[in-house]
Amino acid sequence: MKRYITVLTVMLAVLPLLGSIPAAAEVRPFHVSAAGTVLNGALQATGRGTHLGLFTEVGTLSFAPDPNDPSRVLASGEAIFTAANGDELRGAITDASLDLTTGIGTGEFRFTGGTGRFENASGTVEFTVLQNLI
Repeated sequence: MKRYITVLTVMLAVLPLLGSIPAAAEVRPFHVSAAGTVLNGALQATGRGTHLGLFTEVGTLSFAPDPNDPSRVLASGEAIFTAANGDELRGAITDASLDLTTGIGTGEFRFTGGTGRFENASGTVEFTVLQNLI
């Protein structure tokens, strides 16, 4: 069975991002607004973000029932943001869950580097996702 999930993502946090020298990393704000879909675990989205400009996002998501709460599912995965200039920002989705009664998901995105100006990116950002479960 194919299942479409419309994803609206808003990431808000203070993020140690883009530090060119790890010992002198600078804390920078990071905000992303995106819309996209998840189909059979494949994530595709487009949006606009701080330090990215217009971007595309691809990734994978895995879901599992929460053994302690039947109204929630747990999520994990990976994603790559490709900025307007082609630089990539990579990361992993951790500690994420989706409330099936509200369609609201929350979690953490851990940056693991990238290319170009994101080569040494690191840090974490909390996110909130409003999902339209069609």
